[in-house]
Amino acid sequence: MSDKNVLLEIKDRTATITINNAEKRNPLNVPTVEELIEAFETAQENDDVLVIVLTGAGDRAFCAGGDLKAGKDGGPFTGDISQPGHFVVRLFTLMENCNKPIIGRINGHAMGGGSGLVCACDIAVMSNTAKIATPEVKIGLFPMMIMPQMMRVIPRRRLLEMYITGEAWSAEQALEYGIVNYVTEPDALDAKVEELTSLITARSPSAVRLGKYSYHAMQDMTIEQQFRFAETMLPRIAQTEDAREGFSAFIEKRTPEWTGR
Repeated sequence: MSDKNVLLEIKDRTATITINNAEKRNPLNVPTVEELIEAFETAQENDDVLVIVLTGAGDRAFCAGGDLKAGKDGGPFTGDISQPGHFVVRLFTLMENCNKPIIGRINGHAMGGGSGLVCACDIAVMSNTAKIATPEVKIGLFPMMIMPQMMRVIPRRRLLEMYITGEAWSAEQALEYGIVNYVTEPDALDAKVEELTSLITARSPSAVRLGKYSYHAMQDMTIEQQFRFAETMLPRIAQTEDAREGFSAFIEKRTPEWTGR
């Protein structure tokens, strides 16, 4: 068994990033977050990778959130979190700006910072035995550093309820509230994730890359700004090699051969 906090496996054009501390329910501390950053950077820079899967080791927890027991030597609250270089900010900013789709394989409970990671993924598939919660208020804290990601995903009233009660939600509730895309039996989790990765890797890499970039870029624009931005991006996408190949393949009734350019 590896002693690394985070594992990275690249296979079939998919990079699987695993938080690797099942015994402690895959908590977040400084070394783990730094290894997550390194893994995401490696996957982002690898041209053979078209999609990223984020998961946790074992079947009890996806991620238990901040490692409170680590304390001053590596806990989640070390350093000045107001600084742009703080490790949590770096991780979530990297995930937000990643131009490859990120699928969350939510194999177990997602607590605190783990719930933030769920919301930072583009697509999430959750085991029906898992729960999600932000229990920080139970120990006199508040989930400040994951709010930016979660506010983009969860309806306002639901999110505030989650934060100020600290109570856990079931996988079915997470699906109802739009936190995850799919809920499966534990033994069907991998099949659903593989179905999604197969669909994504069969699509145009350049279209997916530019499309995801555009989607995130438009988030905080006015509708007029969004239309202007879309007008600039459409010809950029239409002029790619993949767009020309896709059109030719459609006319010729054949499977396109993507170059990602």
